[in-house]
Amino acid sequence: MTKQEAKPKSKRKSCSDASTTSTPPLRLVADTRIEVTLGKVPSLNQFYSSKHWIVRKKAKDKFVAEVLAQLAGYDPFKFSSLVVNLEHNYGYDNDNCIMAIKFALDALRKHGGVQDDTARFVTKVSIYRNSDVEKNTGKVIFFGECLWY
Repeated sequence: MTKQEAKPKSKRKSCSDASTTSTPPLRLVADTRIEVTLGKVPSLNQFYSSKHWIVRKKAKDKFVAEVLAQLAGYDPFKFSSLVVNLEHNYGYDNDNCIMAIKFALDALRKHGGVQDDTARFVTKVSIYRNSDVEKNTGKVIFFGECLWY
């Protein structure tokens, strides 16, 4: 199977411009790659040592909204299974960067891009530092088999 790089939303014809009224068929594409970028997320230690739960909720809401805004640029899709990679240049130990993946997966689930973030759908997670990524930035890459609507 060929590798499919996900493209942002294409301009679709409105229903009145369409030549038929049938819905387009689902396309199953293996090796789909969707990438989102996050600013500096709190480390795991910072996140759980904050003084009040509302501080954590506001941080989560901010980053989930950031990812949702980027996912809105794609045609509707749903991963049947995926691998999640984080390339980061945060300055934290790798294990402290897990919040970027947590926020991105929560946003992907909320967007409808995956049914759930359990091991049934998310088969692997990896985190590594990449000095080529902009400082204080993380790049979350969703990769796997995907249905496009």
